[in-house]
Amino acid sequence: MTESQIMRHFAFLSVSLMALAACDPVAILRGTDAVDEPEISCLTQPGCYFDQAPVRVVPREVIIPRRPYKFFPTAQPLTFSDSRGRTWVAPAGTLTDGASIPRIFVSIVGDPTSPEFISAAAVHDAYCGIGNEEAPNFQKARWEHVHIMFYDGLIEGGTNEFVAKLMFAAVWLGGPRWAYSDQDMVVSTQGQREAYPIGGGGSYVRRLDHVPVGELQNAMRSTKRYIETSRPTLPQLLAFLRMQEDILLERFPVSPHEPYPEVREEPYKEEPYEPEYPEEPYEPEVTEPEVTEPEVTEPVVTEPDVTEPVSPGPDGPGTPTIGVETLAVPG
Repeated sequence: MTESQIMRHFAFLSVSLMALAACDPVAILRGTDAVDEPEISCLTQPGCYFDQAPVRVVPREVIIPRRPYKFFPTAQPLTFSDSRGRTWVAPAGTLTDGASIPRIFVSIVGDPTSPEFISAAAVHDAYCGIGNEEAPNFQKARWEHVHIMFYDGLIEGGTNEFVAKLMFAAVWLGGPRWAYSDQDMVVSTQGQREAYPIGGGGSYVRRLDHVPVGELQNAMRSTKRYIETSRPTLPQLLAFLRMQEDILLERFPVSPHEPYPEVREEPYKEEPYEPEYPEEPYEPEVTEPEVTEPEVTEPVVTEPDVTEPVSPGPDGPGTPTIGVETLAVPG
């Protein structure tokens, strides 16, 4: 074997190993520092609590188009303190359906409505839920931090660790993402990202809403198997999710000069809530009033009461005056 053949052989082996690693993110995780990073969450840290829990809602149903669950406004503010001492507030009137799970993952995650989910879902909805776009706290924090807060809230609400991590993975892969920074807001589809834990600085958004639904569901199924078999810590799970993002964006890159790749299924997107109105404004039907000719009747001539004095008419005394009201004049 010549030297050039040997070099080509090793190059082929390197590419093959990289491809296998992309198919098996767990293999990559075993060689990263994320495995040894301790979990900081309400599972390991004291001091997490909800104020005014469980959340109370106003018994006034709100229908949001294309949403499978009913929404209700919260009756009073709900405050949550997370594992890092940060306070999150869902103001009174926050619309919540008690779920927060993207509907494309319901068949994988299971029923997203349960009493132990509702408080975490209400606070999560206050920061990124549909119908709350005009609320004071909407997207007033980094999307990564909001989703991690949701995980903390699930744990504090009584959700077991496996389900909490499964639901967290669902909102991470399929939930809303937005750019947020106290300075400059930077949006990227494939670029840098901030590492966990929670910190300051800019927020880089690697959007996944162009990825076909079936591919996102496959990524969620892989994540579910990883949680079931490896029982990862939160940092390990975050590293796994980011590797799933790398794989998806490598297969479905987005360039400002390229159209979205053709997909077989309609991609799911979080759409801002807009109330539906009729196509044309309602105008009451105006009808012209019916005009009728006044009925002409002949005047009725009555003989005057002989006991009353009669005013002389134009034809002489004793002739009644026709069509004029007769008044009795005292003598």
